[in-house]
Amino acid sequence: MPTREEKIAHVEAALRRRFFPFVQKVEKPGREGWNEDQHDKDRLSRSLAAYTLSMLAGLDDFAAANTITDGSNDSGIDAIHFSTNTNQLILVQSKYKITGTAPSQEENLKTMNGLRALQARRFNEFSETFRNRSDELELALDTPGVKIHLVLAFLGSIMGTHVTNDLEALKGDLNRISERMSWESAGLDVIYGWLLSEEEPSPVEIDVTLENWQSTPSPRITIYGQISVADLARLVEDHGTALFQSNIRHYLGSIGVNAAISRTALRNPEDFFYLNNGLTAVAQDIQQAGGNADRCVFHLTNVSIVNGAQTAGAVASASISGTISAEAKVLITIIKIGNDVDLGLKITKARNHQTAVRGVDFAALDPNQERIRRELAVAGITYHYRPSEAARVRSMNSLTLEDGALALACMCLPLLSTEEIRQLSIRRQSSHNAIEYVVTAKQSISRLWDQSGSHYKRLFGTAISGLSIFRMVRIFHFVDSILHGSEWSENSYHRRMFFRHGRYFVMAFVAKQAAEIINRPELTLSATEQIELSHLTNELSELIYATSVPLQSVKGYLSIFRNMTDSQPLADNVLERLNTAPTLTENNS
Repeated sequence: MPTREEKIAHVEAALRRRFFPFVQKVEKPGREGWNEDQHDKDRLSRSLAAYTLSMLAGLDDFAAANTITDGSNDSGIDAIHFSTNTNQLILVQSKYKITGTAPSQEENLKTMNGLRALQARRFNEFSETFRNRSDELELALDTPGVKIHLVLAFLGSIMGTHVTNDLEALKGDLNRISERMSWESAGLDVIYGWLLSEEEPSPVEIDVTLENWQSTPSPRITIYGQISVADLARLVEDHGTALFQSNIRHYLGSIGVNAAISRTALRNPEDFFYLNNGLTAVAQDIQQAGGNADRCVFHLTNVSIVNGAQTAGAVASASISGTISAEAKVLITIIKIGNDVDLGLKITKARNHQTAVRGVDFAALDPNQERIRRELAVAGITYHYRPSEAARVRSMNSLTLEDGALALACMCLPLLSTEEIRQLSIRRQSSHNAIEYVVTAKQSISRLWDQSGSHYKRLFGTAISGLSIFRMVRIFHFVDSILHGSEWSENSYHRRMFFRHGRYFVMAFVAKQAAEIINRPELTLSATEQIELSHLTNELSELIYATSVPLQSVKGYLSIFRNMTDSQPLADNVLERLNTAPTLTENNS
């Protein structure tokens, strides 16, 4: 799970991406001597106020940004909005302080005085921004039963006792006759929780028409029959990947058999039913409408196609190219699972084991992967933990499960000596040694994402955050590019093979020496960090190569870095040399 610093980094990234286009720098009295950093923090604070209102009032980002009132004579109210849906006049005070400090008693008293002035309609005490919205505010204050709701948004977790007491006293004073005022605090966990909730997939509800259908009432209600291929294509067009939320894969694109499925749908629609294995879907609930055995409509709640994503994607692709005949049908089985998530996973695994899949595909069933995806989505990063057509398109702001697994294997584990491993064994403590994982990556990389093995569980535990994974992937690619360049610049065969086959091994030592850089919560690498990593990578490469030279006469580097028998003793020797090379360790610790 993300640390407090990582949560703040996620919040900051989201605010910059979503609100900075609408929330510009503001010059006002008292800010003449402000530097750009102070203006930047001010924009973040105002953006936080806008985001708070977007969540509480259901506003889009642009509309929320227009609720900002922060400026001269704002009376401690940073954003305001009259929500006709909830009959609330919502006031926000936001404090974007990295320290997590809650609003002080003095700051809060200013806001409370502003609330009293607003309630008394003393608009002349406010800024021009407030006065320009006097019609909206008058309407709110004239609405019977309207409640003033004050929200204090900040990056901490605990409100001060004095602030809480003052707010409760104000609430008691205003609510003597009827409930007119309420308040709440929105600390870091609340704000971060909002961001995550926005990334949760929406459940899919659909109506499907089945022909020549049958059902089994027990032990699980199941219906099966023919669905029109054209109807299936429309469902995919309407709901996209949400329709495959419980599947191990999304549509992989028009490759291999998928292209053949598309051709059959368009050219030989009458044969489609006989040439296709069909689809399986699970639904929380199934409701039958009027109809008969020949044709009936069913309403499916929280439905997901768990087997047949390639068929569904291929026919959707075909429908873009041409018109699919009504003759094209495909068999579908729909199983009612209620709220039994475990049953849904069992069905998904069993139905997909009948076709050729890779171990990485089943990692998609790990709910921890969806948690990582949501965390990264908050920061504008796309995480592909299901194989898909989109996953094959690489960009600076995306990564795959395989990217993450390899970077974690090289950079998230302690680098232990043989003696340290022995001591842990004596104490009956498990040892997850970086050398073991980089050897596995070189020997059989698919073991890193095999859910039945110990490597996957260690790499993708609940403690790891999405931001940490993304930063390690960034560092992995940066270091890998340096080592790749070294390989191609070498004329010596042995040195080329060292840089080709020893990259993961070198990275484990880079991670050990650059732990401080790796563990920072920022999404991007600064120029200074890149320089430090570059120097460290080159120095460690030369140290490891020099240590490995005696092995050249016995084995090739591919063999050395693919087995623990050679790699662990080499690691021991490098660790020993590092302990006697203070310049290297001190400069890069």
